[in-house]
Amino acid sequence: MPETPPEAAAAGSGTAPGTLGVGAPVVLACYDVTKSYGGVVAVDSVSLEVPRRGLYGLCGFNGAGKSTLFNLLAGSVRADSGSVRIDGQDVTGWSAMRRARSGVARTWQTVRLAHGRTAVDNVAAACLRDPGQWVVGSLWRPQSAAARERAWAALESLGISDLGARLVDGMTLEAQRLTELARALVSEPKVLLADEPASGLSAAQRTVLADALTAVSKDRAVVVVEHDLDMLTSVSEHIWAMVEGRLAYSGDVETFRSSPVYAGLRGIEQA
Repeated sequence: MPETPPEAAAAGSGTAPGTLGVGAPVVLACYDVTKSYGGVVAVDSVSLEVPRRGLYGLCGFNGAGKSTLFNLLAGSVRADSGSVRIDGQDVTGWSAMRRARSGVARTWQTVRLAHGRTAVDNVAAACLRDPGQWVVGSLWRPQSAAARERAWAALESLGISDLGARLVDGMTLEAQRLTELARALVSEPKVLLADEPASGLSAAQRTVLADALTAVSKDRAVVVVEHDLDMLTSVSEHIWAMVEGRLAYSGDVETFRSSPVYAGLRGIEQA
């Protein structure tokens, strides 16, 4: 592991950057990952380890590198250097699809549901090896029963099975985001990466989402990128904060609330 950077040490995390202490079972990790775009370093030598269960928060200013880090972990972009591991296995060269099949699921900042389809159709699509089967009926039908059964179960687990037969186009943003969450969970992933899942939601809707994420985290690891610090600190067991591509804080929530990083983020949030 690399030496702890001064800003992480000052935050009082007490461990190597991004780790939660020796002995915690780790499901997903990255070590010294770096990614640059056109000479701009988006992620700069970041190392962190995600335990097998629990809810963990990732925050930072706009442009701090949070979404890029998620992309590096999920495999939608490749790191310039460093490594990514799932259950201790080096998956740095693996595609996003292969990582997804190995247990890494994610949601996105903007809703990405298939329009003109019902909620259960959208969730069931994640069960198929080839999403293109949705438009090739003869290939899709043999798998439809099992896929839809799993989809209904995923919707039920989030308490939204009543929305299953509805077209996603007419649903509220809250319902759409919960449908996306069900779609990510239908494959029973080991870890869920949720990128700003509360964006656009009201305070009451964020409470519903927070409860759902907390329940989900009892069986797997959930890492949430979120600008709503009140929501993030109320549900997270551990917080990582990024500043200009680097990990500036890694530690417990109470220490985070008294840290300069938190004060800085609060200043931007209140402004």
